[in-house]
Amino acid sequence: MRPSFSFLEGTVEERIDFLGSMGHELRNPLANMIAQVETLLAGVYGPLQNTQENAVAAIRDSTQRMLRLVTDLVDVGRIEAGVTPLTPMPCLVRECFENGKAEVEALAQSRSIQVVADVRPKDLGVVADARRLEQIIAELLVAALLSMKTGGLLKLAITHEQGGLVLQTQCGAGQAAGHDGPEQVLGRLGKIRPIGLALLQKLVQVHGGTFVLNEMTDQDFGMCIRVPVSRSGGSIVEEVEAVAPQAAAVSAHAESAAPLPAPAQSSAGCRQSLILIADDQPALVAVTRNYFESLGFEVVTAQDGSEAVKQACLLQPDLILMDVRMPVVDGLSAIRQIRASEDPKTRDIAIVSLSGHATAADKEKCLAAGASAYLNKPFGIRELDRIISEFVRPAS
Repeated sequence: MRPSFSFLEGTVEERIDFLGSMGHELRNPLANMIAQVETLLAGVYGPLQNTQENAVAAIRDSTQRMLRLVTDLVDVGRIEAGVTPLTPMPCLVRECFENGKAEVEALAQSRSIQVVADVRPKDLGVVADARRLEQIIAELLVAALLSMKTGGLLKLAITHEQGGLVLQTQCGAGQAAGHDGPEQVLGRLGKIRPIGLALLQKLVQVHGGTFVLNEMTDQDFGMCIRVPVSRSGGSIVEEVEAVAPQAAAVSAHAESAAPLPAPAQSSAGCRQSLILIADDQPALVAVTRNYFESLGFEVVTAQDGSEAVKQACLLQPDLILMDVRMPVVDGLSAIRQIRASEDPKTRDIAIVSLSGHATAADKEKCLAAGASAYLNKPFGIRELDRIISEFVRPAS
């Protein structure tokens, strides 16, 4: 079916929601940088230790991500204004895939998903704007990654059929997020990554292509893009590239993930205070985790709301930091599921919602869902110290 969404048109409510989501996406990298700088200032002076080196790397990553977001936002505006000329030239599809994949590698690693390509023929060449094709591939991969459960294999099948390039995502059986239909999937993605999804739609449109979500047999859905570009000259190798053996191993063992670690015990036999950080921003998670661990707390993390609910029920942490906008299951839904638990200990866990929206209405939504407190991004060490003193007993 053909998706029906536009983030730059629609009702006033839809425009407000889009602008709010866009602001959230732009504020996250800034939140990461602020938290990381404070971590560095709180650390020891002199040669950087491992923690400080990781923070510096995270600052660099957040800065690069901010630049990409700004570039993507400008691209959307330019495409809307009709001032985005395409510069077609012969290019290899495999190279475009590798460059696009490199842009999403951090996201794929954070979600423990392996990304591979099945390009047929393996030396497939087309006449296209290579940079725009790389952007299409990157944004398509991001949309697919955020639609999948953590762990598993994502394959992008690329062929040239009927005068156009066909890009079809395929995830391992049972790896799609829930049983939502295409419209629900698009709606969820639009709230998580509005700029990237809007850019993907506009890039496909400016090429005169189509973007559809198809119901699949082995999984819930597959994303398919058709772009009318011609083949380039050169030899054609008809052999199909075999998927790497390790990719098959990942797919076969995707569901047999390692068990969650048991809460650590102190020498006196009492469990140390445990904090769960549920957020899909790796840099922010890394820095916040380092700070909590430096104070002596045990820390576990979750990449999406579904994983957060499972860990909350199993580990019953003393505190949960829950991001509002996450893939698979959003933070508000995860909070409601935890509050609806049959186990009173799980229901009573302190949950602090994290949000990039600095509005009273957003705070009210979080508290109404069952959050114990609300923390606006960007936040720093002082805010974390306040949350600890209010909701967590001192670490043993």
